[in-house]
Amino acid sequence: MVTSRAAMASAQEEAPPLLPTPLEVRALQQPEKVVMRKNSLGRDKHEVLTDARVLILYTGGTFGMAPDAVGTLHPKSGFLEQKVKEMDEFKFGGMPKVTIIEWEDPIDSSDMSPADWGRIAQTIEEHYWDYDGFVVLQGTDTMAYTASALSFMLESLGKLVVISGAMIPLHFPHSDARRNLIMSVLCAASLEIPEVCIYSNDKLLRGNRTTKTFNMAVDAFHSPNHPVLALTGVETILEHGLILPYPRRRFSAFTKLHTNICVFHLVPGFDDDCITAYIEKHKRDQPGASAKAMVFALYGTGNAPLKKDGFLQVIQHALDANIAVCVTTQCLHGRTQLDTYATGIKLLQMGVITSYDMTIESCVTKLAYLMGKGYRGPDLKLNMETDLRGELSVLDVTGETDLTRSSSLTQKKVVKRMLSH
Repeated sequence: MVTSRAAMASAQEEAPPLLPTPLEVRALQQPEKVVMRKNSLGRDKHEVLTDARVLILYTGGTFGMAPDAVGTLHPKSGFLEQKVKEMDEFKFGGMPKVTIIEWEDPIDSSDMSPADWGRIAQTIEEHYWDYDGFVVLQGTDTMAYTASALSFMLESLGKLVVISGAMIPLHFPHSDARRNLIMSVLCAASLEIPEVCIYSNDKLLRGNRTTKTFNMAVDAFHSPNHPVLALTGVETILEHGLILPYPRRRFSAFTKLHTNICVFHLVPGFDDDCITAYIEKHKRDQPGASAKAMVFALYGTGNAPLKKDGFLQVIQHALDANIAVCVTTQCLHGRTQLDTYATGIKLLQMGVITSYDMTIESCVTKLAYLMGKGYRGPDLKLNMETDLRGELSVLDVTGETDLTRSSSLTQKKVVKRMLSH
């Protein structure tokens, strides 16, 4: 049931706008009980979820595309709301109440931009006190970027925001869209997870840990360096020890992202001139022009050519020009560890930012968020290398990854029959 705006506002401490600080409210503790609504959508008890309210925001993408006269698929305004009205599942007695907001100009996800992320964040902020959870539907190609960005932009988030979409449009009978939509709504209504997540193919994933790994399969999304938060099937298995704690401050949305960020993917024999040209353009910009950041996807644990002196000189050139330099790995699994090889050690000594096991999507959007907040230099490096929203793994004293700071990664809670038959 939705708590009143006044009650929820008074329950949270009034505080200045949230500024990231090292591990701020990230005291991860093992909850005493599974974070589910008491009936977990059980077979015989539906009274809790029928009181729940979920806002669905449709932005575009494959999910709601419909064929035109010649069979070409296009996003179509009003299509989703009409389809939902026709779906028997939403007429079922145990389903939560849903409200649909559709963009008048639904977009292909390749057109998704930071301004659109701000638009989504503002919509959630506007309706935050009126709903138990939120579902955002968009195209899959940039979904991981959206989820990562929103995880930072939605400050002190205390409700579940599920980002979902489809590889096959809802228009087709064999589409994955139908189940993704239904289960996203059920998760948003019933799971007390204060995070931005991606739901796809019966998996609920932490948004800022997720990347799109397949473009020709419905199992398109994975979180390579973090376990799945929940699996939905005949039983719903929730990894409750991995869920972030509830915030201690009042919710707000930050939308002033920094967008002057460039990503370079290193390849053997690359020419430094393109990087130099980017740096020189920055130096030619008028005084007071927007600062820049460069993300370098290096080999392995963060390795780069040692004999190619020009590369390190270019990095130093960028740092001297007050350009933030962040290094990550091209590998899907694992982490950036610059103290492994000689080049990495030199990069560390130069003061570059290490991304550890963040995805590229998370790394870029975290930079956009922190630089939008005004962080530069050592403060930017400190916060980039600090876990703020569960986006990177913390190493324990032995150097091993500690995802939960709790007793066990293997402890699971089986939630019986989440979806009634």
